Amino acid sequence: MEDNQERVHTGFEIEVNAPYSLNYLIYVQNIFLNSRNQDRETPLFPYVDSSKWGILDGEFEQTYKEVWEETLNNNYLSGMYDHNGILDLDKALFQKLFENNETGVFGYLESVKSFLAWWDGIYGKIAIESIFDEDRMNKIYKELSKSINADKRLKIDLIYDRPILTGQSESSWYAILTIQDVFAFRYKQRPEVISNLLKCCEVN
Repeated sequence: MEDNQERVHTGFEIEVNAPYSLNYLIYVQNIFLNSRNQDRETPLFPYVDSSKWGILDGEFEQTYKEVWEETLNNNYLSGMYDHNGILDLDKALFQKLFENNETGVFGYLESVKSFLAWWDGIYGKIAIESIFDEDRMNKIYKELSKSINADKRLKIDLIYDRPILTGQSESSWYAILTIQDVFAFRYKQRPEVISNLLKCCEVN
């Protein structure tokens, strides 16, 4: 799916993508959180048995934050970083979330297989990106254009759930939005979406 973009005379653009790397990390985050709270009334997606995957135990949360920050930075620095083979090409990074043994290697491969079975289907990446359709993009674009007069591109990476273990991150002209943010903005339930995006655009 091609990146969605909207252009006007100012040269200000929005580029939207749903990256493999960040959404895989959200996927693993939710698996970990489900395993730590099996009595959760509404489990996070996905709800799978990862007991034999060798996911880190005591060190998981700190390691996850480090891997998340490095992955964010990689996506921020290069639009070419993320692609459908990144979980294999950069597996040394993502595999840090698993034990450094055969069990961890097996677990990482199983997690990737499980993730891609969903993400590569029409109900994964394509469905997530379609949530940010032309109508929603135009509404956000028009709101941002009221305050931005710059010939720059704002890159927005979509993730399917909240980054619970890391919180939101801000970088210059680079933003992370959850699909919850997009829906909430459309129904005027989360007006801070625009103010948060403007912070990323260095608008005072």
